[in-house]
Amino acid sequence: MKLKSTPKFSFYICPKIFFALLILMWTELIFAQLHKDSVSFGKIKIVITGFENNDGDCWFAIDNSKKVYERDDSVWIGKILPIENNEVIVVIDSLKYGEYAVKVFHDENKNGELDTDFLGIPDEDYGYSNDASGWFGPPSWEKAKFIFNQPELTIRIEVD
Repeated sequence: MKLKSTPKFSFYICPKIFFALLILMWTELIFAQLHKDSVSFGKIKIVITGFENNDGDCWFAIDNSKKVYERDDSVWIGKILPIENNEVIVVIDSLKYGEYAVKVFHDENKNGELDTDFLGIPDEDYGYSNDASGWFGPPSWEKAKFIFNQPELTIRIEVD
């Protein structure tokens, strides 16, 4: 008995058509990525007011998770900013949509820490997003967090 061999099949595509299809697929991927990026990122402006003077610096932190927010030794984005006209304005042009919380304090004497009295009560002004406050410590992530999901957003924080 003789076995039949499988017929050989060859596929040919014209090089011009191949390159046209390749360019079309590449273009679709580029436009899909651009559309995704334009929908997923936005601009946020954070206006911090309530400073009694322009002395010292404003220590600014924005955290993108509860885990980072609750740590004392790290932040997601942190900046030390000068205070001008008793306010600080922070603009982040390309922030990914998500949940965030902001915390700030006025390091009036530029010693790099939030000074407290003998009971642990802060001597320097501070503030949180949503103007959140907490008893016996900072406010919880749930109180301070906000959802960033629009092309442009301005939030205000009053330090005291």
